[in-house]
Amino acid sequence: MNEKIVLSTTESIRWEKNRLLFFEDHYRSLLAKMRMKRMPIGMQFTPEWLIAQITDRINPSETLDTSVIDVVVQWSGQGDVSVQIFSEVPRLLKQTVIDLYRDYYITPGLAQFPMTDFTALNYLASVYGLENEYDVCLLMNTQKELVQTHLGSFFCVMDQEIVTPELNSGLLINVWRTQAIKGFNEAGLKVVEKPMSLFDLQKADGVFVLGPQTGFLAVDQFRKTAFDRSSCQHALDSWDKISA
Repeated sequence: MNEKIVLSTTESIRWEKNRLLFFEDHYRSLLAKMRMKRMPIGMQFTPEWLIAQITDRINPSETLDTSVIDVVVQWSGQGDVSVQIFSEVPRLLKQTVIDLYRDYYITPGLAQFPMTDFTALNYLASVYGLENEYDVCLLMNTQKELVQTHLGSFFCVMDQEIVTPELNSGLLINVWRTQAIKGFNEAGLKVVEKPMSLFDLQKADGVFVLGPQTGFLAVDQFRKTAFDRSSCQHALDSWDKISA
């Protein structure tokens, strides 16, 4: 019996203020993932067609102010790809607590491999967070370096600098991280990409997470360490302009 091998890839896009944030970048990111996995890209797979599929699914006239749109593309190895659109309302967090998820680790550099997918890891981390009342879980690599959170990229405000893990740590390149680093630098904020340890997190003045599921999310606490939300204000002001 011949079983079909199904390839799939997902792109998460944030619907906010009656529009899709960074849609052009997300569209190019989705095409790049499809090409890496050798999925066929039909002539109809245009930005306009994809926007129509999304708006038909979420019904903008009835949707809430903010939603997370998951575009799932699957291919069975024959014919055209199938596209499924899922919409969910992001969870609102008032007091954000972050902690480490250490059941499984990321291999540095492996995230650049086309078949790498953090979906299962992010799901396990989210379950761990719910069971232990953590809002955000940090993922680590096999060298015990901080990589990213299960909800998106994270940044630390330290000594007037914005520090974030470097690409070689194993993180997945994503639209929001790229836009943030570019925008922060253009706004005159110094961004440093480097290997990050647990001690960097504990020494930070402020911590924030960026991703389609959270938007700009300032973190309040890591274990006994409390962070100052006001230290993230300059980054938040810049982000509001970047995402405007």
